[in-house]
Amino acid sequence: MHVRVVNEGERTTLFLSGSIDIPSAENLKKSLNDTSERQDVKEIVVDFAEVDSIGSSAIGALLLSHREFSDKGIKFHITNVNKEIRALFKIIKLDKIFKL
Repeated sequence: MHVRVVNEGERTTLFLSGSIDIPSAENLKKSLNDTSERQDVKEIVVDFAEVDSIGSSAIGALLLSHREFSDKGIKFHITNVNKEIRALFKIIKLDKIFKL
């Protein structure tokens, strides 16, 4: 997995690409945490346009980050989710938690 971070004022977008498996889930978690530490960030968007697949460790990292961001008052969105990942999110009810 590769992460490209774009800061736009109070909004930061993380553009992900590739497969998000166990080793890359730690990288995702670190990238999300680093982003939330910025003093001016009010909204974090994770763009899945180039994500091929996602594992349970990465889902856990997203859920943990979502909770931490909510506690800090930071809005969190996931965008451009492909139909396979969207179907997985719906099966495990993550579409109710994340704004897709």
